[in-house]
Amino acid sequence: MSLLQNLKLSASARKKAVLLADHAFFLRVVPLAAGTQPPEIPGLVELALEGLSPFSVAQLCYGYYYQPGASRLLVYAAYRRRFTVEDAEAWAEADAVLPAFAACLGLAPAAPAALLVTGPDFITAIGWDGSDAVPAVVRTRVIAADAPAGERAAVRAELVAQLNGFPPPVGVPAPTESVSRIGDSDLKFNVGDRVSRFDRSYIDSIDVRDKAELAARKRDRARNLYLWRAFLGSAAGIVVAAMVQFGLQGGQLWLKRQQGRAAEQAPAVQKIETGQNLANRIEELSTRRLMPIRMMEIINEKRPKTIQFLRTATKGLYVLEVEGQTTATPDVFNYQAALKDLPACEHVELGQTTDRGGVTRFTLTVTFKPEALRPAAPT
Repeated sequence: MSLLQNLKLSASARKKAVLLADHAFFLRVVPLAAGTQPPEIPGLVELALEGLSPFSVAQLCYGYYYQPGASRLLVYAAYRRRFTVEDAEAWAEADAVLPAFAACLGLAPAAPAALLVTGPDFITAIGWDGSDAVPAVVRTRVIAADAPAGERAAVRAELVAQLNGFPPPVGVPAPTESVSRIGDSDLKFNVGDRVSRFDRSYIDSIDVRDKAELAARKRDRARNLYLWRAFLGSAAGIVVAAMVQFGLQGGQLWLKRQQGRAAEQAPAVQKIETGQNLANRIEELSTRRLMPIRMMEIINEKRPKTIQFLRTATKGLYVLEVEGQTTATPDVFNYQAALKDLPACEHVELGQTTDRGGVTRFTLTVTFKPEALRPAAPT
């Protein structure tokens, strides 16, 4: 058989639910005090069983049905020794083990309703009063599989009498197997033309197997789910890593192609850069020339008569260093301020000043704006 066929079979496989004969169980509807919280229910169930059964809870196979906010709960139990070792072995791999009538409890009609559930050797009456999801009445009677029609009719009439005050009961065959698929989180059964559904959180409570065993199974399911998710996460990580690796390899190939194209175009690029550099040099020679005479003309416009220039020198194309002297020290600072106000001057810095024998010597560094020294365009 191929892997694909195995996957198809697994996808179509039903959850295994073992349905037991109703007459093997005694049933009680237990009223609840107002305000009872869901965590209190398991303890109340055990207290109820201790009062109803001559056997200890450890000797019973029991389950219960309860919905949050309900005013009652339904408890059912059977003496453990009524079931053989072979029965227990058959239960080992089941998703749920419960009496047949319990498979109908997931209907939970909102309006009053009644059912007569007929199995091979039992008939069970279930009545909902519409005020609660938990049935108000549950009665079961054993009847031989080959019982004559008259005896079967008498048992049905007795059970219908137990449903006095409820709508006429609808007769349905007892469910025989789950209709849930393996991937479903809930448990479903066909009850006549309707579907009885149990959420995952209720399955363990309706199950009659040992509660410690069910708790262990629940832990195993949680562990398996964690391991499965970890496996999926690891697989996703491997896929992502592989995609990143392929992406890097693709990026390297793209980079190599781009480098190859760049190498092919390098001579043309070099030619363009050479032409651009030449054009810039021509422009620089034509427009960016050292103009010391123009610099001197600009700063001489504001020079006080008391100041004498001793030495001038240029630094680059736009900076002029001036060394001068004067017998009137305040004129140095006035001169600096006057140069700063000139539109052609970008920055004026006064250097070291010395005063000796009534003569003050100083240095000025004047930075000109490039447009102020640009030669006039030819006419």
